[in-house]
Amino acid sequence: MKFSSKFHVQSSTLVAKILKRMLGTLLVLWHGAGAADPAGAQEWRAKAEAEGKVMMYATFTAADSKTLVDAFKQVYPKIDATYYRTTDSALMERFLAENRAGQNLCDVMLTTSFYGHNLKKRGLFAPYDSPERKYFRDGYKDPQAMWTSTYTNYGAFGYNTRAVAKTSVPKTFNDLLKPEWKGQITLDSHPYEWFGTTLKAMGEEKGLAYMRELAKQTELRTGRNLLAQLVAAGEFKGALTGYSQTFEALKPAGAPVDWVYLNPVFANIHPTGIAVKAPHPNAAHLFIDF
Repeated sequence: MKFSSKFHVQSSTLVAKILKRMLGTLLVLWHGAGAADPAGAQEWRAKAEAEGKVMMYATFTAADSKTLVDAFKQVYPKIDATYYRTTDSALMERFLAENRAGQNLCDVMLTTSFYGHNLKKRGLFAPYDSPERKYFRDGYKDPQAMWTSTYTNYGAFGYNTRAVAKTSVPKTFNDLLKPEWKGQITLDSHPYEWFGTTLKAMGEEKGLAYMRELAKQTELRTGRNLLAQLVAAGEFKGALTGYSQTFEALKPAGAPVDWVYLNPVFANIHPTGIAVKAPHPNAAHLFIDF
């Protein structure tokens, strides 16, 4: 596992560096234009600074989460922005447990599409029609202004280029049922979005039959980054339900990985909204605008 851990650190660092450069450029442009606040932020700034804190719960990596909150603090130094990050299911469990106990710590929630839908359904997102939402097209924002998706991940099949010949790279989902792939595919343990997208495309009867056969070929693991690491380490020939960028990010470090899209491709949006019982609601508004 030393091999996979090495690539995890390097890939996380690479993504964080890219994000930091992007945010740094935006901050320079922002201040250079003479606008210290985004549109609508003045309404919230004084109250937000009086609150003095904002907590983001996120499914981002820790490196990316830190880059984001640090950039926020550069613009709003009087607000102590912090974060807590973990997998989407664990984040949901923590958030719900805190809500039941009346110990609400989360101001802004950044989660995956399945859990974002559930949070809205449970009434745990507070509506906020940020002036920045007009830049997002339909499908990437909630019609009732409960959330807006801040980024999208696209599902891909990643494979180890040393273990899989070019002629054996799958072109369809049915190719993964071939004997050569038995026990050689890892799959995320909570692939709700992928499961729903694939079932809808295949039709329920055909789709469920396919899933039963696929289950005989695969082994479950938790976490999309882990899937990519295991493939890079050669512990599996391929990984299904991972994201294209998790494999792409390993390439600069020399990992023997590549990926292909199999039809249908699922897109996992990331709803970001304000917790209905946010302890720092004004700072949360400011953070959402940011």
